[in-house]
Amino acid sequence: MKLICRVFILVFVFSSCNKDDEIQSTDELLPRMDCIDIEEERAIIAEYIRKEGFILVPEEGCPVFRIDGDFKTEENYLDLWICNLPEEFQENNIEVIFSGYLYETFENEDVCAQIFELTEIKLRQ
Repeated sequence: MKLICRVFILVFVFSSCNKDDEIQSTDELLPRMDCIDIEEERAIIAEYIRKEGFILVPEEGCPVFRIDGDFKTEENYLDLWICNLPEEFQENNIEVIFSGYLYETFENEDVCAQIFELTEIKLRQ
């Protein structure tokens, strides 16, 4: 009986653990957006691979670094708010090629750009 109790406790402990750094995908483990403070889980709604765009610096109407390009989301063309832009790319109008994950935006949010996490970025030649 003690053995059964110990096994049950071990199974319970291991099943209640999770990896907060990752989101489970059908193919692989994807990075979780941890570069901004978010309270709710946000779904990944798109993955962009080797897209072209250019960097926009923060301004009064939108105080975050963004990538501008031809990105359509929910019937609107919005810039991508890059929550983890490396410092060497933080200059206006740099042309880049990038990959990453587009996260959902909630209806009650007033955003100037869609939340986006880079997985790769390089200068466009």
